[in-house]
Amino acid sequence: MFLSGLFSPLSRAAFAPAGPSRAFSATATAQLMKTHKGAAKRFKKTASGLSQCGKQHLNTGFSASRINRLQKATYATKSQSKTLSRLLPYA
Repeated sequence: MFLSGLFSPLSRAAFAPAGPSRAFSATATAQLMKTHKGAAKRFKKTASGLSQCGKQHLNTGFSASRINRLQKATYATKSQSKTLSRLLPYA
């Protein structure tokens, strides 16, 4: 009676060989932030640190004069730059 309970299918896990150990590594890695791809397509960081926005895409229906007007440098406001720094952590 004792031996039949010892070799039941439920007790086989106790005698199974141990799988690969999943010990934690000694070095801790920092969690990386993801870049917001929608913002990355619309804004780029200039050399002076300002966030420049303008005509990058969706301008096929624009007239030539409008596209030329949009070529001028337009910068994000201070409040937008604060939001962009979170959306584009590596820009």
